Parts: sequence; C-alpha cells; structure tokens
Amino acid sequence: MTRPTQQTIILCSAPHTGSSDLCQFLTAAGLGIPREYFNPCYAGRLMARWGLGEHLLSETVISSYIDVLRRKRAKADVFVTELRYWQFEAFLRNRHGDALFKDACVVHLFRSDIDAQFASFRSAIASGHWDYSRRQQVARPRPPPRTVGAAIAQLQSLVAEDAGFRKLFGLLGIRPIFITTEQLFADPEAVVASIARAVNVSINENALKDMIALSSPYTHAAGAKSAMNDIRHALRERAFLK
Repeated sequence: MTRPTQQTIILCSAPHTGSSDLCQFLTAAGLGIPREYFNPCYAGRLMARWGLGEHLLSETVISSYIDVLRRKRAKADVFVTELRYWQFEAFLRNRHGDALFKDACVVHLFRSDIDAQFASFRSAIASGHWDYSRRQQVARPRPPPRTVGAAIAQLQSLVAEDAGFRKLFGLLGIRPIFITTEQLFADPEAVVASIARAVNVSINENALKDMIALSSPYTHAAGAKSAMNDIRHALRERAFLK
C-alpha cells in the first residue's frame, strides 16, 4: 500500500497566546507532536541527541534537521511545528523554509487582548513558567524591566511577532486559519476540530477531552496591571509629542 503524503501544519504564534496549550491539545488529539522546534535551546538538545551537532548554523544543517524532524516527530502522517516569527527570520528565510510552508496548513494563533498577553508574558519571564504545567522551561526567571522604556520594548516585541507573520502571509499569498486565544480557551474542541478538518484527519476525542481537563488559564504576575497602565501612559505621551 502506498504511504500517504505527509501533511504539514505550521502553528504561527507569539509568546503567551496559549500556543503551548494548543500544542498539547493537538498532540492528545493525534495531530502530530508539535513543539517549538526552531527555538535554538530546544533544537540544540534534539540535534545533539540525533548526531546533527548542536546549532542551526547552516542551510545544510537546517535541511538535515527538518528531514529528521519529519521522520521522528510526525504522527498519523502529520508533522506540526510551532513557530515564532523571529525563528522564521533566523532559520527559515531560505529554500528550506519555502519548502516547509509549501502546501502547509498554516494556523495563526493570536491574542486579541494585548494587555492580558503582555501581563501574562511578564509573569512567565519573572517566574520561568511558560505553560500550564507550572514546570520551569528553558529560560530562567528574570527580574521585570527596570524602566518603562524597557517594558515598552518588550511589548513592541510581542506586537512585532504578529505583524511579521501577517506581512509574510501577504507576501506568500497564504490564507491561514485565524484563531484567537479567547476562542481557543472558550471551545478548544472546536478549534482542534477545525484544524483536523483542514488536513482531513480524524482525532482522538476522548484523549483530547482528558488533556483539556488538565489545562488552566495563564496567571498574571503581581503588578502587571499597574505596569501596563504606566506603559499606556508613556506611549500616549510619545504619540502627541511635537
């Protein structure tokens, strides 16, 4: 019997849009084994394990890494990767990135409430906890920015992620599945089902329900609301400077 052609899902997102939860839901449902494969820290561990080196230093290494990912991290003939825009710029603005996006199902997960996203992002930076599991991941806890200007730079980095992807979609003629964080947590089963329909793959509904039951909303660090008010005030002052 001829093996079906492997399908690709690219989950484009910014930090603290709920992407780690969506990756868990997709895995439970049987849609690939999505992770942030182009995060250098995560990629380095996998590459060392597979004898590919420890850094995505060249197009040749990137090509080999993607090939092994497709073999080892696909499930039900579906390969899924989470992707930040800065990772695209650093590692996939080449023919291998072009091949990855070609005929892929692209999902753009974004958070319509930027205040909540930024507060959640600051909480993760301060605590080192980046998903609902509460396990410390990759980055160590860091103190919050000492100045409003530094906090504004963090906020702008979040906004730039979504803006970069939307520009990329326009350049490539991609019509992604747009999903908001609010939609994801309001009805995760419907969100996963919409992605499954796009690649014509059935899902494990019972396992998905079990995983959804484990999830919980992101929490905010103390003082995050006050910090956002300071940022908003500073940005307003800048907007009206002559």
